[in-house]
Amino acid sequence: MLIYGWQRQVHTLATLTVYCGTCRCSGPHGLRKFVTKFSLFFVPLFTVSNEHYLECPVCGVRSTVPPRDIPKLVAQNNIQPSPGEMIHTLPRTAEPAWPDLP
Repeated sequence: MLIYGWQRQVHTLATLTVYCGTCRCSGPHGLRKFVTKFSLFFVPLFTVSNEHYLECPVCGVRSTVPPRDIPKLVAQNNIQPSPGEMIHTLPRTAEPAWPDLP
């Protein structure tokens, strides 16, 4: 008998001041990494997928972030940008990207 499955984890990499295009809120957005790992006998063996996104605390919309931009955004973590330099997310529908997560 083989016991296998997937283990999902969400890690917060940084908190950035971002302007949300959906709810028009400018405030702290979490830069998060969603990791799915394959596990055998409850031991995670290898990573199946990685996704990075910015999540709005007001409306909950998740905007995907390309992996090449992650180091630059993590470096901006403690820098307070001026309104002209603020990151803007694109407006989209407020649907959860992963509905089975709490």
